[in-house]
Amino acid sequence: QSSIIRILKTNCAPADNERDEVRSLLIDPRAELEAVTDDITRLQARLADVQRRKCELSSYVEDLSALLSPIKRMPPEIMTRVFDFCGDVHVRGPHCEPSRRAPLLLGSVCRSWRALSLSMPRLWTALYLDLPTSGDFDRQEAIF
Repeated sequence: QSSIIRILKTNCAPADNERDEVRSLLIDPRAELEAVTDDITRLQARLADVQRRKCELSSYVEDLSALLSPIKRMPPEIMTRVFDFCGDVHVRGPHCEPSRRAPLLLGSVCRSWRALSLSMPRLWTALYLDLPTSGDFDRQEAIF
């Protein structure tokens, strides 16, 4: 084996009698390499399963945590006032940035917000649409 180790550090080819020795030395490491490769494949599959389960649990925890959100306990009367401020383009303040898209945005959050926003006619007194001002209008009109 010492002659094989010596040859490893050179660019020389093993002699005929050394080739048989190299072949016999390869048997155990090749078998172990195959076993290690199989272990890695098995562990990667297990890791994928565990990661999938983690994602499922994270989603479930997030959904359950959302149920505890204070906004869920907010009375509709107060939410109506908040929605009013969001939709009032005349309101200005340091923490208030009204949006012309407020009715559409508020209605797209969840089912209860949609129902609440649709029940508020004053949110819908004006609907702002961004229409193109160039020749793209004809092309967009054709799409609809």
